[in-house]
Amino acid sequence: MRTIPAVAASAGVAFAFCGLNASALAADDAMAIASAVTSKYEQATASKDAAKIAELFTEDAVFQIPAGMFKGREAIQRHRESSIKSGAQKEDISVADARRIGDVVYDYGEVTLHIKSQSETKDLKLHWGAVLTRSGDDWKIALLTATPEAPPKTQ
Repeated sequence: MRTIPAVAASAGVAFAFCGLNASALAADDAMAIASAVTSKYEQATASKDAAKIAELFTEDAVFQIPAGMFKGREAIQRHRESSIKSGAQKEDISVADARRIGDVVYDYGEVTLHIKSQSETKDLKLHWGAVLTRSGDDWKIALLTATPEAPPKTQ
């Protein structure tokens, strides 16, 4: 009779270790998903193809950036067409972390936008956060927000 609590405790510890291992696998899986979507996004922006960029979003996605809030794939595509005409060249994106809960991945990181106008080339650094959702065998961006990096504090 005394072995039952010991067996139950051992099973509990085993489940806890399995849970930790599953959590670690989920984090690895989330990073792989986030990295794959990020890579597609970087390639699409480098190609300067607004339709290709917009295709990475869900139909009802929200894209919120300092320039405004764009709701829906069509609005996102129009905004990206405008930003490409304004000199957006490419984006260098880094993923700081990602987590997965079922068919949802949330991730965040930093991005440097390379913008070229007639008179100058400048880089704009932003912090971003995204929510990705599964769409069949693919992953789409449901929400993407970005805010400029804070300027250095003056002394």
